[in-house]
Amino acid sequence: MLLAVGLMAGLGSTGCKNDPPTDLSDRLWVNEMPTGPRDRVDALVLTEVGKRAAGSFYHGSVYRGAHDSFIWKTTGKDRGTIELLQDQRSYEIQTKPCKPDAGFDMCIKLEGDPTKVVRYQSRKRWAIPRRGKGADALDIPALMLTLADEDEALEALFERAWED
Repeated sequence: MLLAVGLMAGLGSTGCKNDPPTDLSDRLWVNEMPTGPRDRVDALVLTEVGKRAAGSFYHGSVYRGAHDSFIWKTTGKDRGTIELLQDQRSYEIQTKPCKPDAGFDMCIKLEGDPTKVVRYQSRKRWAIPRRGKGADALDIPALMLTLADEDEALEALFERAWED
């Protein structure tokens, strides 16, 4: 809930529509697949919130983590600027496709990523189910739980969490 309040305050209600890049938006991206609920993962989500492209970097496990919300502004083909809302710092980003590891369908490199992760992977079935519904789409642990209904590996991750 705090993420939603903070993000909406940072977005404001003015500004022109700036669609997020289609190859990156509206899906969950991770640096690697966690094998247990305590495994740390770096994740990324980018979607439309209000009339802006907004996202969140996440670092943590199923049980604990931290996020850093941002605004995306497209500056050219495969290029954009990420403004981290907490720090009010901007970073130039270039997206490039890469070869995914086994078990993933997509891979993208974010050159200039302020988290220094650079390489994120996703699966076709990891699309965000509620595009444009607001900042709740940026709650990465809740999104992983929602996507677990359609993904055996994520489902197994949460089953292990409930068994602990």
